[in-house]
Parts: sequence; structure tokens; C-alpha cells
Amino acid sequence: MRALDKKLFRDVWRMRMHAVGVALVLGCGLSVMVMAVGMRGSMERTRAAYYAERHMADVAVSLVRAPERIARQLAEAPGVEALETRVSGIALLDLPGVDEPPSARLVSLPPSGRPHVNDLALASGRWPDPARANEVLLSQAFADANRIAPGDRLAATMYGRRQTLLVVGVANSPEFVFVAAPGELFRQAGRFGVIWMGREALARAYDLDGAFNDVVLTLGRNANRAETIAAIDRILEPYGATGAYGRDRMISDRFLSEELRQLSTMATFIPALFLITAAFLVNIALGRVIATERSNIGLLKAFGYSNAAVAWHYAKSALIFAAIGAFLGSAAGVALGRTVADLYREYYHFPTLEFAASPATFLAAWSAGLAAAVGGCLVSVLRAARLAPAAALTPPRPTAFFAASGALGDFAAKLDAKSRIIMRRIVRFPRRAGTTSLGVAFAIALLVVARTFPAEMDYLLDVNFGVANRQDITLTFAEARDRSVLHQVERLPGVLDAEPFRIDDIVFRHNGRTVHEAIFGVSQTARLSRVVGVNQTPIAPPVSGLALARALAEKLGAHPGDTIRIEQTRGRRIAAEVRVSAIVEPMIGAAAYMELESLSRLLREPARISGAHIMMDHTELTAFNRAIKRIPTIAGASYIGQAETSMRREFEQGVGVMNLIYAAFAAIMAGGVAFSAARITLAEQERDLATLRVLGFTRTEVSYILIGELVALALLAVPAGVALGTLLAIWLMQLFQTDMYAFPFVFSPGGYAFAIAFTLACVTAASLLVRTGVDKLDMIGVLKARD
Repeated sequence: MRALDKKLFRDVWRMRMHAVGVALVLGCGLSVMVMAVGMRGSMERTRAAYYAERHMADVAVSLVRAPERIARQLAEAPGVEALETRVSGIALLDLPGVDEPPSARLVSLPPSGRPHVNDLALASGRWPDPARANEVLLSQAFADANRIAPGDRLAATMYGRRQTLLVVGVANSPEFVFVAAPGELFRQAGRFGVIWMGREALARAYDLDGAFNDVVLTLGRNANRAETIAAIDRILEPYGATGAYGRDRMISDRFLSEELRQLSTMATFIPALFLITAAFLVNIALGRVIATERSNIGLLKAFGYSNAAVAWHYAKSALIFAAIGAFLGSAAGVALGRTVADLYREYYHFPTLEFAASPATFLAAWSAGLAAAVGGCLVSVLRAARLAPAAALTPPRPTAFFAASGALGDFAAKLDAKSRIIMRRIVRFPRRAGTTSLGVAFAIALLVVARTFPAEMDYLLDVNFGVANRQDITLTFAEARDRSVLHQVERLPGVLDAEPFRIDDIVFRHNGRTVHEAIFGVSQTARLSRVVGVNQTPIAPPVSGLALARALAEKLGAHPGDTIRIEQTRGRRIAAEVRVSAIVEPMIGAAAYMELESLSRLLREPARISGAHIMMDHTELTAFNRAIKRIPTIAGASYIGQAETSMRREFEQGVGVMNLIYAAFAAIMAGGVAFSAARITLAEQERDLATLRVLGFTRTEVSYILIGELVALALLAVPAGVALGTLLAIWLMQLFQTDMYAFPFVFSPGGYAFAIAFTLACVTAASLLVRTGVDKLDMIGVLKARD
């Protein structure tokens, strides 16, 4: 082993506590990177394999009714590889022991039993016998939530007919990896499911014998999707088709894509904070080592070692720190990834989802760690390389001292001797003080961001369920009904108030852009369910014209005063020019809004409604539930209280776990910065502190000087940490914003107080650990004259 290598290992062992601090901070950042990048890769690979194995549809279209003979024309459309016509509908279910009736999407199975497009993965049980009309498969999430197993029976009201179904199997489908009721963006596993049953039985239930109302298809390898969609639309236009669409408009795949995008954001932002902090710690540690080894550097160069050899010697110390951090980060990242995979398995229903980071993921993480270490040591290493032997063998130039004047001098005069020592070190070593404060500020910022997410979720849920949706139940009809049906709803047991609404699928066109979205007809005097902006202000639909959600307006490039074209995708298929009256910012959804009567007139369907929001007398809830189970026109019932409970539970599970992880990482960051700074301060002030002990200062007083400097720097970091955390939180909320959700920044005093108090506690704890070094000061040895 070469002499420099022996010296390297002695130096690293002497700096082992610094190495641990740097490695832990670096490991935290790399673990998040490994987790996020690895989880994204795992989900992408799982999705791709699942889609390929089960022949996930590339294009889908719903329609009113088309004869089965049209299927041949559809199959001959350009680019179509495989095509399947289906019967589909929504049914209200009656489960034993469940008062509030859930609903389900019914999808037909082909006569052969297994679909050629969107094939199913059987989790338990068997496939339905085509000869037995009442045998069905049930989606696994719904079955698990309601404890339904093969052999159980359930009742369903399908198109006004009540039927008893026998569950013979439980399955998953690539089409329903994420399952939510129509018109809802929140998952309720026990409230909405999917039922697959024989084509003949389902067609008979919906009066679609010899016909279909749903088409799914896959494309050939070189197919032009736009061309295929145009051909499908031309063929199905006479049959009430709503317009063919690709995976980007399929709810399940859309949610998956948004989740993958958020993982990419996480893989970039959080590791960057830790890598920057680790670089600062490397800079501090190596800077101190090089400063104390000036004479050794001079001797090495005098004995013939080149500048490059000396620079590489000190750079290897940083690389060893990085290697330890990369190892810890890789191991922690795998453990963290498996934890997150467990959470995702509850939310996204793949047959299997295992965390598996690819070699490229680890290589990227290690490269990032090495880059941070090299970046941190670069200045110090170059300083060592440029140091001339003659200059290195002479003592360093003494620090320039000056008498404080002005406001600084007045403030210093009011301090005791120990506090002035602390102030003098902070003022006269600004780079070191600034680096330490910045590291603590990063820890505060990370905690501010971590605490912002729960506050955002609470705010979103509070506004959605407390301000926007104040109804108890929302009833959805199988199809738009005459407004007179509202009187029937009002006469149901326990109904105190009923408020109608209309929803329709629309194609919006403007500036050569086309967007498919929903349009809501809302009453001007809506009381129960209102459109609410990010500032909790109810948004009244314009009496004339159209209000667009900002996300939709940006897609269309539309502004207030513009005229856009809207085309109804079903029913009369009305097309009209409508003026944009306002751009609004709802927290949930990216739809368009019109006054209910104005929308009815525009669609030339006066007094038609899609459902009703209801305020209930809860003492009559059981009678109400029994009544709606017997009404064939009701396709679904959403119970707001249950939805809120379900959403809060899911957010607590997901956000709560990540919040604990971020809190632990912030503690490591703050503790690592404070511990490293305290160790360096103790080493640099060893002679001065021992002198104070000889002069009669007690251990407590000397410890006050050591710990007081760190606490003062931490307090100075609070404003910067709060400001940085706020800016990062605002930026992250914008990055995580989607077409479906808008996240306004929510100021949480409790979250900020926790971030500050927790970080200061970590700094204090780390300082107290180093304080034991004061007890071990060699007051005789350190006072000996230095050669």
C-alpha cells in the first residue's frame, strides 16, 4: 500500500464521524431517488407487461345502440388489430347486510367466455358458464372490501329489472387498474365495483339483443391512432357514439400516468436538497482538514508529490464518503420502495406489483452521489493543489480582527463575554457560518414541504366535503330524465331538500384544438352542491355563456369573451357556438359550467336532469335506502359521509407514511449538519476552549460557547428555511397539479411551528452529543506551543 493511501485511511478514520454525517445525508437523498425512480420503473414495467399480456385496449368508444353487423365494418377500419363489441351499463346493487346500496359497472363477456381485448386475470374461483345467465365475475377490490367470495349471491337492478347474480369468480382487468364511479375522482373500493357477465344475459337485461353499446380495440404496430379513431367515429356516428378515444382519456390509465409523473417530480426535487447539503458538508469537512494540514501538504510537495497526486489524495476522501452514502442510500431506497409498493397495491389493482430497481437506477443514484461529493470537495481540493510548498510550510495568515462599530458594536456591548465570543466567530467566519445555517435551512424547508402536503389534503377535503358538497346523498339516473322526476325524489322517505343537476359529455373546439370534457348544468341558486374556487368562494354559473375551468381553458387557449364551439356526443348531438363568460379555478375537475336552464335550452332538451343532490333526515335513512333499491331509473347513489371517511383514511395512509419518512430524513439532515458543524467547531476551537478552562471558565460555560454558536446559527437559519420551504411548497403544488386536482398553497401555522421546533430540537440534540468533547479536553496538551 502506498504511503498516501495509508494516510488516506488514517484521515478517513479520524474523520469517521464526519463521514457518517455526510453518508447519512447523502443516503437520504439517494434513497428517495432509488425509491422514486425504481417505483416509477416498476410501475411502468408492470403496466406494460399487464397491458401486453391482457391485450389492453388502445381505443374505446361508447354509443347508444348499434346492430352487431356493424362489428365487421369496425374490424376492417385501418389500423385495427383486434376488436370486441360489448354491452355495458351501470347497476345499483343490494348486498346482504349493507344498507347503503353500492353500484357497479356491468361489462359483458363474449360467448367464448374470455375477452380478446381487455382480458381478465382470474384471482379466485372460475369463469362463468355461458349456459348459466346469472353467473358473474366480480372485481377483486370490490369483493375484498365487501367480503364477497365465489359462491355468494348479490342482487342488481339493471335497467329497471332486479336480478339475483351468483359470483363464481373474482378477477382483475387492465381496464380497471384504478376504479372510480362515473363522474367521481375519488376511489371507494366498497362503493363501486365491476361485474362481468355473459353477453346474452346482459344484452337481454338492457334490451340490446343483437346489438352493442360499447367497443374496445387494439391497434396494429404501425397504426395511426388518429386515423383509426376518425374511421371508427364515421362508422358509429349514426348510432349515438360519444366519440372514440385513446388511453389518455381512459380514467384508469390517466390516473396511472399522473402518478408516474408525480414520481418523476419526487425523484428530482427531494434528492436535490440532500445532495446539495451533502456537498456543503463535504466542503466543510475537507476544507478544515486541508486548512489544518497545510504543513503536511507542503512536505508532500517538497518530497516530490505532484499537485495532481495531492489533489487526488484529498478527493478520494470525498469519494469514500460518497461510496458509504451510496451503499446506505441504495439499501434504504429498496426498503422504502417496498413500503411504497405496499401502499400502491392498495390503490392500483395489478395482479402483482413488486418494487424492483433496475441497475440503471442504482447507477444514476451512485453517479449523483459521486457528483455531489466531487462538487463539494472541488474548491478545497483545488486550493490544496494550488498551495505552493514554501507557502504551505509557513503558518497561515492570522485572521483579521476589527472592532465592531455602529449597530453591531452597540449590540455586542450589551452581551456578556461568552455571547460576544459566539458573535465574533459568526461574524468573522461568514462562509462557514453561512454554510451551516444553509444546511439547517434546508432541513426546515424539507419539513415545511412535508407538513404542507397533509395541510393541502385536509384543505382539499374540507372544501370539497364542507363547502362545495353539503348534500348527504347524490343520486345519479341511468340516463337524463324529465325534471318532473325530481318531485318523485322529493317524496322519498326522509328527503328534506333535493337539488337537480345536469352533466353531459361535450367536445370543445377552439383555435384548432379539440378537448373532450364534461359540462355541468348547475342552478344559480345551488345550495347543496356548488362549484367552489381555490379560495373557498362559491362560483355561480353565468346566466349567459359558459364558465371554463382554468385547466380546460388553457388546453383550448380560450379567454373570456372568446367564442368556442361545443358538440354534444350523445342524444341530439347538438353543435353550437358559445361565448366564454368567465375562467374559474375549481379545486377538483376541469370541466365547463353553465346555468342549468341555459344548458337545457342549448341542448334543446328542456327540463332534463342527470340526477339530484339530496339533504336527508338521517332517522329515515334505512327507509330511503330500501326505497331507492326498488327504483329502476336510479343507477347510483353516492353517500357523501362515506366518501369523506374513505378519502381521509386513504390520504392518511399514503400521506401519513410519507410524512413520517420526510420527518426522519429532515432529522437526519438537521442532525448531520449540526453534528458535523459542532465537531469542526470543537476541533478548531480546541485550543481556545482549553485556554478558557485554564482561565477558570467552567465546563458549562465553555459548553455554552460551543453549543450557543450552533443554536445561534440554527436560529439565523429559521427565516431562510421558512422562506425556502414556502417557495418550494408553492412550486411543488404547481408541479403536482393535474387536470383533475388544483392544489393552492395552504399556510399551516402548526406545520411551520413543528418544522422549526423539530429542526431546532435535532440541532440541540446533535450539539449535546458533541458537548462531551469539552469534558475530554487535554488542557495541558493543547496549550503546548505548536511547532
